[in-house]
Amino acid sequence: SATLVGAGRSARAAALALRAQAAGRFNGDGRGQISTLIAELDAFNSALYPVESNHFDPPEALAGAQCVFLVVEQRGELVGCGAAKNCGGWAELKRMYLKPKARGGGIALAMLVQLLDWARAQKLPLARLETGNVSVGALKLYRRAGFKEIPAFPPYRSDPLSIFMERPLR
Repeated sequence: SATLVGAGRSARAAALALRAQAAGRFNGDGRGQISTLIAELDAFNSALYPVESNHFDPPEALAGAQCVFLVVEQRGELVGCGAAKNCGGWAELKRMYLKPKARGGGIALAMLVQLLDWARAQKLPLARLETGNVSVGALKLYRRAGFKEIPAFPPYRSDPLSIFMERPLR
């Protein structure tokens, strides 16, 4: 089983019991695990896309009152993360990542549901995101969750390697 650790309420998805806590409460080894996971995410994206097409918000920037940063723990190891930030008129999803060994079990969808629930609780009408054009698994997840492609939104510029998406939050 996997535990989803972040701000928000508990959820049940893909037969996984998910528990919610503040990710910022990690200390010691927890912070080190988050740093290691983010480094792996950055290396993964840097191998796929040039620096000008990567838009890395540091975890500290996603730990404020207008943000939520989730991590997924499986058997004592952090295997995934995702974040959302309140951009005023929409929530932007950031830093969605699962280690390859944790993929395919519904964890990404459970994390996405938690992030969208947080955005709804913020009374935001839309969720938006930017992802890469060769991130096939991510694109499949977002399309299945109702995201549609849109033009670049602030602060981004059009980029042939980026796919911009949004979905209403009802």
